[in-house]
Amino acid sequence: MSVRLFGEATFRTLRSPRQPHPGGYLAGMRLALLALALVVLAAPVEAAERLPTFLKRTPYEDARVSLRALGWEPVHLEGAATCEPDDERCAGRPEMFFCSGTGLARCSFTWRRRDQLVEIGTFGETSPMVEAVRCRAGC
Repeated sequence: MSVRLFGEATFRTLRSPRQPHPGGYLAGMRLALLALALVVLAAPVEAAERLPTFLKRTPYEDARVSLRALGWEPVHLEGAATCEPDDERCAGRPEMFFCSGTGLARCSFTWRRRDQLVEIGTFGETSPMVEAVRCRAGC
């Protein structure tokens, strides 16, 4: 095919014959199946649920509301410390795993969603604030 532009120049488009895939049809199919297998095997990694996230110093009460809205449930683990009657940090919070009695008044609260178990670390005596979220199981 020739294309004439500006009267003088002629440009030709060259077509090359279709080149088969190196190694033939079966090699191309193997490559396609390998790519598909990699996508399928990677899917569970992408589907793994993420840990809940909070900004540092989020009030624990706000974090509790968010956790419930995301489908997490408070869980009382075997071996958890007992909440003292006058301890406001854990009163009405069955998910309390432990609260320290000194220093920054750190507490740990446990939550479950399906197979995941997370621990929410807090600090602060009068109004605990989220410090960290850690996976305990299934994450």
